[in-house]
Amino acid sequence: MVIEILSYKASILNPVFKCLIIILYSIGTWFFYKAWKKYEGNLKVIAGALMCGGIAACIGAGARFLGDYLAQFKWMESTGAVIFALVSLFVAMLVYRKFSEIAEAFGLKEGGD
Repeated sequence: MVIEILSYKASILNPVFKCLIIILYSIGTWFFYKAWKKYEGNLKVIAGALMCGGIAACIGAGARFLGDYLAQFKWMESTGAVIFALVSLFVAMLVYRKFSEIAEAFGLKEGGD
């Protein structure tokens, strides 16, 4: 016997959590947009890439929500997740390459190895 609140199809938590995820991704993307508008140079590039990842995450989360009601949107969930993963990988490589400049800006020294 499944507890009603934990049932995927019957529980109110399912759509509430999906809407919350969309809202949280949107807020994060808004902060990346503000950083993109505010900063120049490497920080602008990184914030722009993070903003693109946030947009992909919002689309994927929105498609996941719609996929429960309209089956034709189910494929967009996976597409948004793949784009989000690719942008996240791009940002990770970008930040890794820029760490020396970022460390220099903060007065930090590189570690040995």
